[in-house]
Amino acid sequence: MPIHTEDLEYLQIGGTPLLARFYRPEEGPGPFPAVLEVHGGAWTSGDRFNNVAIAEHLAAHGVVVLSIDFRMPPAARYPDTVADVNFGIRFLKGNAEKFATRAELVGGLGTSSGGHLLLLNALRPRDPRYASRPLPGTVPASPLPSPAGPWLIPWPATAPSASAATTGWWKPTISSGPPRKPWPRATPS
Repeated sequence: MPIHTEDLEYLQIGGTPLLARFYRPEEGPGPFPAVLEVHGGAWTSGDRFNNVAIAEHLAAHGVVVLSIDFRMPPAARYPDTVADVNFGIRFLKGNAEKFATRAELVGGLGTSSGGHLLLLNALRPRDPRYASRPLPGTVPASPLPSPAGPWLIPWPATAPSASAATTGWWKPTISSGPPRKPWPRATPS
């Protein structure tokens, strides 16, 4: 299915625009399911073009995608990055009709550190540090209802806790660790 793409400004901070790339199926009026796509990049790099192939594939199969840029270290620190993602979620939901979707059809897709940022918003959608920037012309609302909307797909970069390392199920090493026994193969019943 052919798709339409366009770049737009979704937020301006101190005179600096934050941009998003919008992907939409060309065919059909919608409403389509929608996803806010949050790129990875070790919390410090990357942009809205990191996952073009994923976004184009989703749009070609009937899903609206809004891939966002957001502030990153060292220029911005926590919680600024999380707040930008929170605003992006609310921006997509608050402009759902413009984006050929409905607010209740908005979900999230985050890869690597982007999955982590999205997860922070899903776990604490009303945290005042994250929802600090008002969305003009709308009533304040949670970014992702209950807490993650109809769906959330995080491929987060996560690290085991210190207690996991001391209990023995995970040990940080320079190598990939000892050889592991392969998982058993599934067999048809």
